[in-house]
Amino acid sequence: MYSCCNLSLHGICFYQGEIVSCCYAPNDQINGGLPPVLFPDYKGQIIPKEQLFKRMRYFSSQFKNGSCPIECKGCFQIKEADWDESEYIDFITITNFSCCNINCVYCSNNLKPYERSNNHYKVLPFLKYLKDNGVLRQNLEIHVGGGEFSIYSECDAILEEFGVTNFAKIYIATNALHYSESLNRAIKAGSTYVVISLDCGTRKTYKKIKRVDAFDKVVENIHKYAKDTKNIHTLTIKYIIIPGINDNFREFKKFLKIAKSAKYTWVRVDIEGRYLRSVNNNANPIYIKMAKKMIKMAENQGFLSGYHAFLQQAKERKTSFSDIIDFIKLKYFKTGIKKFYTNEKY
Repeated sequence: MYSCCNLSLHGICFYQGEIVSCCYAPNDQINGGLPPVLFPDYKGQIIPKEQLFKRMRYFSSQFKNGSCPIECKGCFQIKEADWDESEYIDFITITNFSCCNINCVYCSNNLKPYERSNNHYKVLPFLKYLKDNGVLRQNLEIHVGGGEFSIYSECDAILEEFGVTNFAKIYIATNALHYSESLNRAIKAGSTYVVISLDCGTRKTYKKIKRVDAFDKVVENIHKYAKDTKNIHTLTIKYIIIPGINDNFREFKKFLKIAKSAKYTWVRVDIEGRYLRSVNNNANPIYIKMAKKMIKMAENQGFLSGYHAFLQQAKERKTSFSDIIDFIKLKYFKTGIKKFYTNEKY
C-alpha cells in the first residue's frame, strides 16, 4: 500500500512535442506547466517497450519510496492503494494536435503557446507497436483532446484500429462540423463515447460562440450520429454556460429541443473553464444556480443529465448584491468579457 496514481504506472499522454505521463499539471495548469515528461522532443518514433517502462518507473518509484514527483504534488489523481506494478498500458491520452475547423471563443488554443497548427507527429505506428507487443490491455481507455479529432490526420485509422473493433474505450470531444463515417461506425460499435459541444440552440448564438456560420450543418450531423445508436451512453450533447453570451434559459430550451429531436439521451451542463479559472473556481453563484436548474430542466424532459467537468470544482456560496451587479454588467454591458474571451467580435 502506498500513495500513487494509475497514470504514473500505466498511462501515457502524447503531448505537443513530448510524451508525458498524463494531461494533468496541478502545480502550474494556467501557465502551461507539464506533468512528468517521459520523452522530450518526441516526433513519433517507436520507443522500445523496455525503454518506455524504465522511464515510467523513474517517476512511479518515487511514489513507492514515499515521495512524490514535484510535477504531481497536489494532484487529485493520487490515492493510497495496493498498486499493480505489472508493465502494461491501460490509459492513453492523445493531445498532440491543435488543428480545428471552428474558432470557439472559450478555446485555450486561442491563447499562446497553444496556437492552432496542422503540424503534428503520428502516434499510430507506436500504438500499433505497443498493441502487437502485448503492452496495451484489451478494453483500455483512449482519451482524445487538443484540436478537432474528426479532421486529425490519423482519426479514421485510429478509430478503425481501436474503436470499430471494440479493442478500446475511446472518449472524444467533437464540434460535429465535419461528419466522420469512421466515427459513426465506432459509435455504433458501442465502445466509443462522444461529447458534442453545441452550447446553444440558435444560429445567432452559435455564430457568437463558434465564430463560424455552421449551425445548420452541425445540427444535421448531430442527427446522423444519433441515428440507430443502440448504446444510450455513447452520445452526449453539451451546453457550456458562457458568461455574457448564452447564459439564459431561453437559449437552453431551444438546445433541448435539438437534443430531443435527435433522440439524444445524455445532456451535460457546465460553466466555461477559462472564466472559472479566472475567479479561482469561486464562480458567481447565479451561474451555479443556473446550471443546476438547467440540469433539472433536462431531467424533467427525460434526459440523463449532470455536470460535465469544471462545474464540479466550483465553490458555491449565497448570492450577494454584488453578484447580481456583476452578472448584469457582464450580461447586458459586456463589462469585462474580454478578460475571459480573446478576439471576441460582436
